[in-house]
Amino acid sequence: MKTKNSYASQPMGTRIIKVDDRKEINNKIGYFIKDLRESRGISQHDLGTAIGLSEDIAQQHIYKYEHSIIRIPVDIAFKIAKRLNVDIIVNGDNMIFIPR
Repeated sequence: MKTKNSYASQPMGTRIIKVDDRKEINNKIGYFIKDLRESRGISQHDLGTAIGLSEDIAQQHIYKYEHSIIRIPVDIAFKIAKRLNVDIIVNGDNMIFIPR
C-alpha cells in the first residue's frame, strides 16, 4: 500500500526531489504533480489534453502518472511542468521544481 510522502504536506513552493532510489522517483514526482494540479484547480482530463494527449486517454494517463502505474517520460514531465507553471531543474541526483 502506498502512503503519501512528506512532500504532500509542504506548501507549493520550490520542491527538491532527491533521485536516490530510482523506483521511488516516479512516486515522488507523481504525488507532486497531483498536489500541484489540484492546487491549481486543473482536472486530470484538462491537464492531459493540454499536454497533447487525446481526449479518450487524457484522464487515464494523468491518473497513471500520478499513481506511478506507468513511468512519466521526460518529455511529458516537461510538458506537465510547463502547463502547471513550474520549472524543472535536474542537478546531479536532485530534481528541483520551482513555481513561476
